[in-house]
Amino acid sequence: MSFLDNPKTAGTAFEIVGLLEVIGGIFAIIGGIIDEEIDTGFAVVVGIGAIICGLIVFFFGAKVLKGEISAKIDILATFVRVVGVTSIISGIFLLIGMIMISGDIVGPIISIVIGLIIVFISTKINDGKQTTGDKIIWILLLIFFILDLIGAILTIIGGFNPFSITQIITGICSVIIYIFMLILLFDSDVKKEMGM
Repeated sequence: MSFLDNPKTAGTAFEIVGLLEVIGGIFAIIGGIIDEEIDTGFAVVVGIGAIICGLIVFFFGAKVLKGEISAKIDILATFVRVVGVTSIISGIFLLIGMIMISGDIVGPIISIVIGLIIVFISTKINDGKQTTGDKIIWILLLIFFILDLIGAILTIIGGFNPFSITQIITGICSVIIYIFMLILLFDSDVKKEMGM
């Protein structure tokens, strides 16, 4: 088993990304309290949302690292579910924040709807059935993972300045995560489970 297809490597990367998101949420709250130009209520609400999402990602990573989620198809399905759930949670908290400052609520609502769709998709990945829908989901995941991998690489490239070390670390961890997910997609057992 190589470095990039090792669940422990991915689990560690998830934990780091989760911790950075928690730290980012804490700093957002502190910034909202200290900086008079930032609406404190908005910063606190959005910061709490970021902390919750970060903890969800961290504990998912911990389960993968410890082998509590070990089957490849389950790792894939749970990852997709985590993406959906965090999209819903961040969308809800951002929606609340936007309502507080009379801001645009369209973006948060779209995030919540997309999150619900992603959660629904996640339930179909490891339901034990091989349908045409599974094949479509496999293709969609392939496209999204490739796009996310490219985005992660661009994050690293764009983060090379003294003030963006967390951006670089997040980018590197994201590259590891999405390469791992692509390897999972092409795993023979996963492809069989998804009817490919």
